[in-house]
Amino acid sequence: MSEASRNPDTVAQQQAIDFEHLFEAAPCGYVLADRDGRITRANRTLADWIGKPSDQLIGKRFADLLPVAGKIFYETHFAPMLHMHGRFSEVALEIVRADGSKAPILVNAAAVRDGDDLSEMRFTIFLAAERRLYERGLIEARDKAEATIASERADSELREQFIAVLGHDLRNPLASIASGIHMLERDGLTERGKKVTGLMTGSILRASALIDNVLDFARGRLGGGITLDRNAEPLEPILRQVVSELRSIAPDRTVTAHYDLAEPVHCDRMRIGQLLSNLLGNALTHGARDQPVRINASTTHGELVIAVSNGGDPIPPDALERLFQPFFRGQDRVKHGLGLGLHIASEIARAHGGNLVARSDATATTFIFTMPLAT
Repeated sequence: MSEASRNPDTVAQQQAIDFEHLFEAAPCGYVLADRDGRITRANRTLADWIGKPSDQLIGKRFADLLPVAGKIFYETHFAPMLHMHGRFSEVALEIVRADGSKAPILVNAAAVRDGDDLSEMRFTIFLAAERRLYERGLIEARDKAEATIASERADSELREQFIAVLGHDLRNPLASIASGIHMLERDGLTERGKKVTGLMTGSILRASALIDNVLDFARGRLGGGITLDRNAEPLEPILRQVVSELRSIAPDRTVTAHYDLAEPVHCDRMRIGQLLSNLLGNALTHGARDQPVRINASTTHGELVIAVSNGGDPIPPDALERLFQPFFRGQDRVKHGLGLGLHIASEIARAHGGNLVARSDATATTFIFTMPLAT
């Protein structure tokens, strides 16, 4: 150990030199001020930022380093808070340089007390140009993202309004075609003519169901949601009508239906019919053609249960999880519809306070709708 290191006076002197160097050459500005905010000492770093020698800052009030708005904030908020609480952190201000330009800064301040009296104020000052630039970049990025989202939302609403108007206007020509078919049937047709008009009627039913799905989807996306007109009228007739219509579309398929609706069902009958139509249409489209489609509708244990089951290859688990998403059709469903039928069916189930689930294995694929009878 050297003689110098063992000498307490030498050690204290070296420490004082180190502290002085740290104070003057620190990477931030240091200011000491009296209780009135008059600067008693300022380090070289701050002086260099301002463009004045340190001794020219002595005697000035700290507020004198700030522009007019900063002076007002200092006198009305900064200084009172410092006197009251003894500390003020990360205050965004500006300092005025010798050439009149302004530099953004962050200021931390602490008060030193002698008993109950404030005797000194200490300030640390950090240049914040890079931080301000970063924050400005974040704000610009946020504004740009919000503008993009707003634009995309407007485009989406315009598309959905277009779909809704288009779907609505398509009903009129379909109604005209259906009326023409009925007129031809009343006049008498050959067997070939009956076959052709039967195919046309099936196409009209499929087109009408597609329009209903598109309109319901657009209405849901535009905020209207699935609307219900609940009543307690018998549900079985509408279910039988739906099954009869779809049987006429696929006369070569076997559809068995069993109804056990002993309890009244307070629901929107047309919507439940639409749900069954979507499920049955899905089963006829994707089920094995040599196996029957089975329908069971019952009221039991305080619930309405409608199950539609078909044979065929099982639905892969990853596709099963996404079946009720709009526009999802799966790899084997590309040529069949828009992929809205199951989504609309699930929305109808949800609007009734029920749910729609799908199960699929090597034996059968089954869609089960349940809803409580009590409202």
